[in-house]
Amino acid sequence: MQIKTVRKALAALVSNLAPGVQITKTDKEKPIKRPSFKIDVLPVGGGAACGGAREREVDVDIWYYPKDTDHPRDECDAVADQLLAALDGGFEAGGIWLPLDEDASCDTSQDVLACQFSVSWVETAAEEGEPMEELIYNGEELTT
Repeated sequence: MQIKTVRKALAALVSNLAPGVQITKTDKEKPIKRPSFKIDVLPVGGGAACGGAREREVDVDIWYYPKDTDHPRDECDAVADQLLAALDGGFEAGGIWLPLDEDASCDTSQDVLACQFSVSWVETAAEEGEPMEELIYNGEELTT
């Protein structure tokens, strides 16, 4: 699964929570439109697992920029409650259910909500070639 698949799944999740709130590209610095979300999916690690599979891990940051900049606390708290409820147990990306590695944490500072968590999964290697129809071992045909 590609990182952009995880990002698209999270974009769909936050779009369902707050219809009409736009999702800003992560590499766009300014101006930040309000209200809006920004989703960062950062690769943390990956490596070989047994049987030709490989492990992948990403850290996720979901930023919420509230509409009200004078009194953003109530708006950020409401979005944090929605995010934590929606992420409880994990989310689906690319047809795979991804449970969170640990609990998600939300924090509001400088009038912006940040929700952070990590997910990991194991990808199996695609099989190549044709299935074996017969096996000859020590001159004797074995079948399954």
